[in-house]
Amino acid sequence: MRKLIILPLIFLTFFSNAQLLEKTALGISYRYTGRNVLQAGLEYRLGNNYVGSIILGPSLLYTHVNDKDKFIPEINVNILRAGLLIGVSANPYSLEPRIGFSLFNAVFLNTGYAFPIHKEKYFKGITFGIQFNIAPKDSKFYDHLKMM
Repeated sequence: MRKLIILPLIFLTFFSNAQLLEKTALGISYRYTGRNVLQAGLEYRLGNNYVGSIILGPSLLYTHVNDKDKFIPEINVNILRAGLLIGVSANPYSLEPRIGFSLFNAVFLNTGYAFPIHKEKYFKGITFGIQFNIAPKDSKFYDHLKMM
C-alpha cells in the first residue's frame, strides 16, 4: 500500500520539475460528428512559438446512443502554424482528419470528416466543432500577443 502512494508522488515531482504542467491545458469542446458530442481532455503543446507547434492529447467523448449514455476514449494530434490548425483524431469508432483555426491556442474552431472504422457507425460524415483550452494565466500553452 505504501508503494502505491509513494510511486505517484515520485512521478508527480518528476513531471512538475520537467515543466510538463506549464504546457498542458484542459480542453472542453462541443463537436457535431453525425450526432452531438461533448468532449473533455488534456492538451499538451510541443514547441512554444507561433510559427509552428504540435498539440496532442487524450480525451473522453460523451454522447447519447440508443437511449444510453456512452463514454468513448479518443486521442488527437494537431499541428498549428500561424493560427492554422491541421489535425487528426482517432477513437474506436472513427478516424477524423480536420482543419481549422486557432485563436492564441485558447480557442480552436475546426471542421473535418469522420470516417467510420467500426461496424457500429456512431460517427460518420462532415464534422465541426469548437474547443476551449483552459490553462493558468502565465501558461506556456497559450500564444502570447506581442505589442509593438
